[in-house]
Amino acid sequence: QKEITHNEALNDLDILVQPVVASRTISTPPASPSDGDVYIVGGSATDAWSGREDDLAFYFSGWRFKTPEAGWQVYVTAESAFALFDGSSWSMRTIDASVSWDPASIATGSGLSSSTITATGAAFGDFVSVSAPYDLQGLVATAYVSAAGSVVIRLHNATGSAVDLASGTWNVRVIKG
Repeated sequence: QKEITHNEALNDLDILVQPVVASRTISTPPASPSDGDVYIVGGSATDAWSGREDDLAFYFSGWRFKTPEAGWQVYVTAESAFALFDGSSWSMRTIDASVSWDPASIATGSGLSSSTITATGAAFGDFVSVSAPYDLQGLVATAYVSAAGSVVIRLHNATGSAVDLASGTWNVRVIKG
């Protein structure tokens, strides 16, 4: 009996130390899980997961569950992002958004802001990074939360001449603060 208890404790450590989950949205257990598979149980769970919504479900010769505590963080491979449990639900730690933008010519010493980009869940105090679709030719690009759920990209020209960029798709990533 001690061997089973010890092995179960090691399995718990496997999933609780730097946990990686396959998905946070499915609500029915996979038909052919492998030992070590981990999921966040989605809403309206069925079958072996019934009643275990938001729990971590992990498979080791059968399904086992851990109820998360506030502050737990996991990496969700299906979304390539981190999720955080706040004590009642899981939320993504990052929010990705993009905008097609054709910035006007920017004179030296001046700046230009994009139109508002919808980034549902973004809030004041969150960190925002921006990725341009091409070389910025010496321009400085920043991004910030301008209002709840909204991000703006700001370009500043500190070169010695005007810069005229082409149209392209700009990407922003909001990291929850």
